Amino acid sequence: MAFDISKYREMFVEEAEELFESADNVLLEAENNGSLTEEEMGQLFRDVHTLKGSGASVELTLFAKFTHSVENLMDKLRNHKIEYLPEMAGSLIDALDIMKELLELEVDNELNEEVFQEKTKEQLIIINAYSDGKAASPEVKEEVVVIEQKVEQKEELDESENFGFFDEALDETQNNKPYGIFADDDVSNDTSNDAFGFFDDDLEEVSKTAETAKLKVHEEEDNFGFFDDVAELTPESNIEEQTPSTQVAVQKSTSPAVPATSSKKVDDKKDKTVKKAASTNNIRVNLDKIDLLMNNVGDLVITNAMLTQFTSTIDDTKTRNSVLERLELLERHIRDMQDSIMSIRMVPMESIYSKFPKVIRDISKKLSKKVDFKHFGDNVEIDKAMIEGLTDPLMHIIRNSLDHGLEIPEERINTGKSEVGTITLSAEQANGQMIITIEDDGKGIDHEKVAAKALTNGLIDENQYNTMTNNEKAMLVFGAGVSTADQVTDISGRGVGMDVVKTNIHKLGGALKLDTNMGEGTTITIILPLTLAILDGLDIAVGSQKYILPLSSIVESLQPTSEMIKKIGDGTQDLLMLREEFIPVVRLHDLFGVESTFEKLEDGMLIVVKSGATKVAISIDEFLDQHQVVVKPLDKNFRSVEGIGAATVRGDGSIGLILDILGIINAQLKSDKGITDSKRAS
Repeated sequence: MAFDISKYREMFVEEAEELFESADNVLLEAENNGSLTEEEMGQLFRDVHTLKGSGASVELTLFAKFTHSVENLMDKLRNHKIEYLPEMAGSLIDALDIMKELLELEVDNELNEEVFQEKTKEQLIIINAYSDGKAASPEVKEEVVVIEQKVEQKEELDESENFGFFDEALDETQNNKPYGIFADDDVSNDTSNDAFGFFDDDLEEVSKTAETAKLKVHEEEDNFGFFDDVAELTPESNIEEQTPSTQVAVQKSTSPAVPATSSKKVDDKKDKTVKKAASTNNIRVNLDKIDLLMNNVGDLVITNAMLTQFTSTIDDTKTRNSVLERLELLERHIRDMQDSIMSIRMVPMESIYSKFPKVIRDISKKLSKKVDFKHFGDNVEIDKAMIEGLTDPLMHIIRNSLDHGLEIPEERINTGKSEVGTITLSAEQANGQMIITIEDDGKGIDHEKVAAKALTNGLIDENQYNTMTNNEKAMLVFGAGVSTADQVTDISGRGVGMDVVKTNIHKLGGALKLDTNMGEGTTITIILPLTLAILDGLDIAVGSQKYILPLSSIVESLQPTSEMIKKIGDGTQDLLMLREEFIPVVRLHDLFGVESTFEKLEDGMLIVVKSGATKVAISIDEFLDQHQVVVKPLDKNFRSVEGIGAATVRGDGSIGLILDILGIINAQLKSDKGITDSKRAS
């Protein structure tokens, strides 16, 4: 049976994403501070060493070749064979970007030796110069380029004469180390004072140096063939923890490199014990498996509800009460199980935050802007299923803040601001919701420009334009095609506005709020449910139908009096006056086409609900039971329905529809617009 490497590569790519993220964050911190601590050096080496070793194990040869050069540099830094220079951080960040690109290309089988040379040639010169204790000056680059050309000429002659019996080793010698030796090898160190000590101008000397290194490679590497010294089993390089095939997520040690002292063996043993415990306490699990487990628990919830309903038909009171008592105990156990599964699905916001520093750094450099990125609520947890849907909108918002929001340093200074702009990302849980805020201190959104574009595109009319508040006009930036960019760039917008943000947030059952002040900055608030899997709901009766209302959206409930109800729009629109606040009333009977059992609102009940900063009062017949429900998406099995967000299975096996508060509010806004337009027409 043929060995399928693809599944192991997929596992490695997943692991590599985390390792790249870890290394990027360390280097960004080092770039800002101008220094690299012992702990950070050890962390960087472990990340890069694991990338190389695991990449080689899944036959990503060229990726591992380039990564080996970066690993050599990190190894020399942590062992103090060379001195850390502040400019190294930027070069290493660039090297990681190349590693990511090589990984993507080789996994897709689009990387060959020619493309590899093109992608890595210049960066290898810089990395290897640092590895040999030399600053990567322009003179160094120019001189080594000349050397490379000579090596390539000699290589062509060698190939025509079958010069080398280890072409791969020769490629390694000439391409991975343009100076002709490995960072770990001692070949030709006697000539290190001449032209960096690796090549003379004479082609014959070039040939000798290359041949010597080539033979050394042959001697040292007769096993897997990946140009790597066998690493000593130290806490910094534990081979057992580098293969991705086990799917064990190893918690990386943050302890500094252990010095060579008499107590080293004791320290090694202690560190290995800690790592072993970490590796046994963490495991990677596919999210689909957790979803399946949640669905199974959902089936238990439904079955328990069915049993409870059936038990109510038992005539014998004593037997009925006894069974109900045991079913209540079962329900508590099921709820505990649901909570446990949900805790597995929840991950800290830090997993999202960590994706942005590198992006902000690269874009700010491209735009010549200075940016301070701050984030709060790192440990606030969010459903793993939401991360993918949330990351892209956040990335789009931050890119827009960098491109259109923050000013260049000169402009900021002229307006009395600090030359360094600030982007702040924060998260908190409140009232059963996740609230994420993105704030910048830039020039704000030109609401008039946005509204004018929306007017041109037909999203609003003249009367709406004249009656909208500044923030309402600014919110139109989330409309389709409302881009105010004077020039389309590859950083943000690309001419399509931010409607993609609004669409994705709504898919997650969330809402958007925007506050902006010209010259001061912009704050965008995203309100999301904590999870998409389960929710606490309240059964409500609307005529002959029953619906489920999410408890997290309820503000309060009441039975109104006639004095509390006001009418506008020729008596066609009801308002609830509650503590000097006017709240629009939505008659669910009319929205869903259900025959009403009463005419006057005071004969029914009102529930005040809220999405973001907007409130409406929903008119219903009565409250029923409160219970936890398993959320099933409606559009996968039926189609999207305005005002209905999802569905669930009730205890009697029937389908229960879960109300979408944001959809109901939008329907009300459309109704208000229709009333206004009708009045204007008359």
